[in-house]
Amino acid sequence: MGSAAILAPHPEPLVGRVNLSMSQRRSVSLVLPLLVVAVLMFIGWGWLRLYTRHGEAMRVPDLQGLSLEEAAAMLEKRDLSALVIDSVYTEELPKGSVVEQDPEPGIDVKPGRKVYLVLNADQPKMIDMPGLVDLSKRQAMSVLEIVGLKVKELQYRPDPCLDCVIEQRYKGVPISANDKIRRGEAITLVLGAGEKGERVPVPDLRGLTRSEVAMVLNMASLNPGVVVECAGCNSKGDSTLARVYRQSPAVDQNTRIAMGSVIDLWLTSDTVGLRPQSGWNDPARYITNDTLDVIE
Repeated sequence: MGSAAILAPHPEPLVGRVNLSMSQRRSVSLVLPLLVVAVLMFIGWGWLRLYTRHGEAMRVPDLQGLSLEEAAAMLEKRDLSALVIDSVYTEELPKGSVVEQDPEPGIDVKPGRKVYLVLNADQPKMIDMPGLVDLSKRQAMSVLEIVGLKVKELQYRPDPCLDCVIEQRYKGVPISANDKIRRGEAITLVLGAGEKGERVPVPDLRGLTRSEVAMVLNMASLNPGVVVECAGCNSKGDSTLARVYRQSPAVDQNTRIAMGSVIDLWLTSDTVGLRPQSGWNDPARYITNDTLDVIE
C-alpha cells in the first residue's frame, strides 16, 4: 500500500488551464464583433454592387426626330426609360418628335436611368402680341424677334415720322397689344414714309440666300417679291441654300424706289463663286443721307 500511494499520480494544477480559457474568451469577445462587422460590410458591399449594377453601363442613343413611342422603345431595349418634361415648337422636326434630350447622345449611364425628353408641340404656344406702335422699325423688329414672331411685310403710308410704326396688322386686320397670337406667326408693319414719300436705293442682293435677302430688305425698308426661278432646286434644302444671281429692279446707283417696294429674285443652287459683297449685313449700308436728315 505504501508503494501504491507513492506511484499514484498527483493531479495537475488547474490554474494555468483556467487562465488560458479566460484569455481565449477575451480574444473571442474582441474578434467576434469585428468579424461580424466585416461580414456585414461585405454583404452590404455586395448588395450595393448588385443594386447599383456596378460595372454596367448603357450608352444613350440619339433620339432627336423620333416619335415618343419610337424613343421609348429604343430606350427600353437598353434598359432605360423615357420621361417627357416639356414641349417646344419648331418647324424643323415632325410634330410630336423629340427635340432635346438629357443625357445627351453617346453618354454612358447606369441601367434603369431616366432620359428626359422635350417634344415638338403640335402647335406653337400662344403669346401676347407686343405693342409696336410708335416704335422705330428697328426697335419693332427686335421686339418681334425676341418674342418669336416674324415680319411678313413692310407697308408705308405718308406720315411725318419716317420708319415709325403707325399700325400693326395680322392676316390683313389690325391686332392690338396683348391680343393672343401663336408664336412664329408673321406680322405686317405699317410704317411712316415721311412727308415727301422718301425713296431708297436698290440694294445689291446678288450672292445672298433667301433668309439673308429678307434681312437686307428689312433694313432697306423694302420687301421680297416673287422668286421667278430657282435653277437646280430639286428639294427644300436646295432652295434654302440657293443664292440670288439676278434681281429686279437691278442694282443701279442712280435708281431709287419707293419705300415698301418689292424686289423679285432669280436663284440658283450652283453657288460656286457666288458670294455677296463685303459688309452686306451692315445696317449703316442701307441708311441714306436723305433718310438720316429726315430721322434727325
